[in-house]
Formats: sequence, C-alpha cells, structure tokens
Amino acid sequence: MSQLRAFASVAEMRSISRGAAVLGRSQPAVTQAIANLETAFGVTLFLRHRAGVVLTDAGLIVQNRVTRHFAEIREAAIECGAGRAWTRPQVDAMVNCLTRPLTTALLMIDELGSLPRAAHLLQQRDETLRKTAASLEAVLNVKLFNREPYGIRTNSAGKALAARLRLAMRELEAAREEVNAGFGIENGCILAGAMMLAGNQLMTAALQRFTQRYPQASVSVSNAGYDVLLDRLMRGSIDFVVGLQNRPSPAENVVEQVIAADPFMLAVRVGHPLTLRSVVRKADLEQHDWVLAAPGTVRRDAFDALFADVPKPICRVETHSIITILSLLANSDAIAILTQSELQLDQQLGGRLEALKFGALLPGSSIAMITRRGWLPTRLQTAFAQCVAECSAGKEAR
Repeated sequence: MSQLRAFASVAEMRSISRGAAVLGRSQPAVTQAIANLETAFGVTLFLRHRAGVVLTDAGLIVQNRVTRHFAEIREAAIECGAGRAWTRPQVDAMVNCLTRPLTTALLMIDELGSLPRAAHLLQQRDETLRKTAASLEAVLNVKLFNREPYGIRTNSAGKALAARLRLAMRELEAAREEVNAGFGIENGCILAGAMMLAGNQLMTAALQRFTQRYPQASVSVSNAGYDVLLDRLMRGSIDFVVGLQNRPSPAENVVEQVIAADPFMLAVRVGHPLTLRSVVRKADLEQHDWVLAAPGTVRRDAFDALFADVPKPICRVETHSIITILSLLANSDAIAILTQSELQLDQQLGGRLEALKFGALLPGSSIAMITRRGWLPTRLQTAFAQCVAECSAGKEAR
C-alpha cells in the first residue's frame, strides 16, 4: 500500500520531492518505494528530468489502475461510515491506515468462511489473525465480524467491505496484465461465469476460439445459477457472466448487453407421445409432468405466462442443472422449457430430445453478457468478449 501511495503522489505532483512532502515522508523513502514498485512490475514507471518526473507509457497504465484502486477503497471506507457523516480528511486517514495485512485478513476470512481456515492458508496462528481482524475493526470503528462459538466470520458490513476491496485488488491485477501486454506477454487470467443452462454452449465456443488466439492466457469459468454468479460478479470474483438476459436487470450497478437471440422451446424425449401430433395444444401440455427452473427466473416466467389462464400442470422437479434436465427428459414423458442452443447441445451429446410443434413462448429469451457498471476491461478481457461476440454472431447466422 505504501508503494502505491508513493507512486500516486509522485505521479500527481510530477515530482519526487513534492510527492514526498505531500505524504510527509522523506525523499529517499519515496524514491525507494517507487523503485520497489518498478521492480515488482518489471518496468520503468517514471522518466527523471531536472524539472521533475514524467510517466512512461507503462506508468500511465499503472496510474489509471491505481487511481481506480484507491477510488474503490475510498468508496469502501465511505460505505463503512454510512450515517456517520465522516469528513474527507477522516476518510483519507482511514484509507491510509488500511495496510496490506489488514485487508488480506478480511479478504481471506470472507473468502474461506472462517478465521481458522484463513489462518491456516496464511500460515499464521489463529490468535495472530484474530488480533489483525480486531485491529481492522478498530481502524474503521465498525464491527466487521461475527464472533460465534464455532468461529469468526464476516458479517454483512464485512462482506460489503471485502467485496469493495476485492474489486480494488482486481484493478492492480489488471495493471499488471496491461503492462505485460505492452511487451507482447498476454498471460493474464480471464475470470468468467456461465449460467448452468443458457450460456454454456456459447461459452464453450468462445473458449476454444480465445485459447487458440492467446495460448499464454488462462481462463477460469464458474458455472452456477444466475443469483450465485451475480453475487460473484459484484464481489469481483468474476468479471462477466454469459447467460440468459434477466428482465428487468436485477441491480442498478450491472449492465446486460444482449449478444444473441436464443428462443425458448418445449423439449421432450425423442418418441414422446406429443411428437406424433402435427399441432400441440395447451390442453395437451397440461397432461404431462414438467421439469422447471426456479421461481423468479426468465424461464419460469415463460412457464407461468404459458399457463396463466388455466390450471398449471404437475411439476415435481426444479433444477438449473442442464445435465439433470436432459437426463430427466430423456428417460420420462416430462416436458421442460429449453432454449434453442440447449437443444443444440443435446444434439451434440447424442440427440435424445426434440422440440414440440408449438407456438412461440413469451417472454422471448436472449443471451446476454453481464458486467459491472463502470468496469474497465483489460485488452485481454476485451479480446475474450470479442470472441464471445463473434461466436454469438455465428450462432445468429445459422
């Protein structure tokens, strides 16, 4: 943290001496802090002149990300002091007290769910980490942890602060990726989420294209339902989600960009009694069991709209697992609402399902890419998003 503060101050003042004066530190200490940061990034961040210093191209990249890093931390401090009318100097003082050991303690306890597990991973004694956690609460004058008989966990305030700090840390990771990219080293890690149902096939195609173009890069894909992925997105654990568009958008601080139409269809096993009919009526659908998505999802809304004016049919299973749905349908006379791409996935897996001859289902469905509002992607993240867009364009053309 001290290295980043030294860098930010010198970059703003364009002088090591003036930057040191603002921080109340000695010029040799600030010079050493910047040298250590340059070593960490493996590049020169400043060019020294008699009149002061000038940021290099790499320095400009780092300055942008460091500015966003501290903006997230400031917002975190302000949220912690909500209702206390903290002044700007008070917020600045708290931000300056957030050292790496303090923030690491919070992030690890929040991520792992308990203090003992975090202490074990950090190779610390439980008591040492417990004191660090208490010090963080003292600095912010906010209770961040619940102390329970079975351990210490983050409370709602702790989780909110951890989410902000995680986003701040992602800015530093982005800085390193962008600096490396300037030297032709595209070895960053893409953190993406794909919904268990819609989104998987498109994500698979995008992964194949992206890894062929950027063999040095790595990709981590989380598969889960919408709510879980949205929570991970807001906490900074992933950077974007591919899946069904949610209408309306569930949060003001996320952006949903439609990338492909993916209409709903009524899916059944090959040889199902209803596949023999040239026209399937709603009354026919009422006679069969259904496999449903959870309430509140776009897919469930389509089911509710379909049977809005008649009694709903029997529904014994709710799941967001595409494998479970495909297996249930293939081995019974049940019906489920799948998207066109999901039926195409079944065709690739052996073709055990087919669509009924039924009219369009409302509301219609589309695949969207969901990101945090204000997210600034790296060049590598932009390239991955482009691969997703290209694959979706190919899907639309078929």
